[in-house]
Amino acid sequence: MKQSGPLSGIKILDFTHVLAGPFGTTLLGDLGAEVIKVEAPGGDSTRSNGPPFQNGESAFFFCVNRNKKSIVIDLKTNEGRSIVERMISDCDVIVENFRPGTLDRLGLGYEAASKIRPDIIYASLNAFGSTGPYKDRPGFELIIQGLTGLVDITTQPGQDPAKIQIQIVDLCGGMFLAMSIMAALYHRERTGRGQRTECSLLESTMAVMANYIGIYLMSGKVPHGLGTKNAQAVPSQAFKTKDSYVLVVSHGRLWTRFCKALEKPEWIDDPEMGSDAYRIENRDRVEAMIEEVTRRKTTAEWLEIFQAHQVASGPINTLEELFNDPQVIDQKIVTSVQHPKAGEAKLLSPPFHFSECDSAVFLAPPAYGQHTSEILKSSGFSTDEITEFKRQKVVDGD
Repeated sequence: MKQSGPLSGIKILDFTHVLAGPFGTTLLGDLGAEVIKVEAPGGDSTRSNGPPFQNGESAFFFCVNRNKKSIVIDLKTNEGRSIVERMISDCDVIVENFRPGTLDRLGLGYEAASKIRPDIIYASLNAFGSTGPYKDRPGFELIIQGLTGLVDITTQPGQDPAKIQIQIVDLCGGMFLAMSIMAALYHRERTGRGQRTECSLLESTMAVMANYIGIYLMSGKVPHGLGTKNAQAVPSQAFKTKDSYVLVVSHGRLWTRFCKALEKPEWIDDPEMGSDAYRIENRDRVEAMIEEVTRRKTTAEWLEIFQAHQVASGPINTLEELFNDPQVIDQKIVTSVQHPKAGEAKLLSPPFHFSECDSAVFLAPPAYGQHTSEILKSSGFSTDEITEFKRQKVVDGD
């Protein structure tokens, strides 16, 4: 499929690796940008992360590298840096997620890049920011979940520490990175001026903790140990049923429907139970009263009852159950692609839908150095030059 979309015509030089940065550039590729993934010799470390593997190709790498091309360049060589400098003149955006100062030391930082192309957008993602006492620390998902309070918020009282299992820190960092790049591109469209934009995993994570941080900043109270519960709403959590659990969200104006579904109409006008504030302040008592009712029927029975009363509810699915869900099947969220080494592979489709342009899996995740020669030729290098680069191991791949 020909790559198109709202960002069609934008060329991105992508130095990101592992998860956070590559997720951000994947989103830009989904929107039609041409993303050139620059890998060091040996490739992005996630190429070897596994299992699972499919014909030697990693599921980890596949999940955040669709809609990209791969070129392998040794940036520690003068020739490799010269290749990148030539490529910069023909690209719109540079994206990197090294520790602060890494590309500057290689002569490929923002100041150097902007001399080659003054209107370049130079986007950096790091763990803790480019200043401060933590700027040179390695930043991993688990460390930042602990630092920001996410582990404390999630862990049930008296239980072992529990993190959010999806890589929420990395994925949110990648989303904010992509957002900042699009904003900088729009600014350039209006003014003709490029700029540097920077995001950190620390700030991105705190940004998506808005409601809980809001509680603390206003009241000084610290929400913690919530599990599936919502600090600002009751009921909004999992309740035990006769055979498992059911998830329910029925605070505010939804409370009346919930009471009718439970056959507890007396709770509707009760001055205590009918008050959102009372239920939050006395959640242990209220939750026990609700669960005394929900334990009487199975999850399937409650889901049928709640649906009939238009109560927001759902099961706790496994991933297998998720992909057998009729809504997921209807939305065609999974796409099959052909990969030169893995063969047919299944990927998530982009999470965007437009009425006037495309968003799709235009390219399978690239094999290691799959597009090295193609990209170098498009940058004006001759066949002889490319052959010599490969002989000197300045570049690698096809």
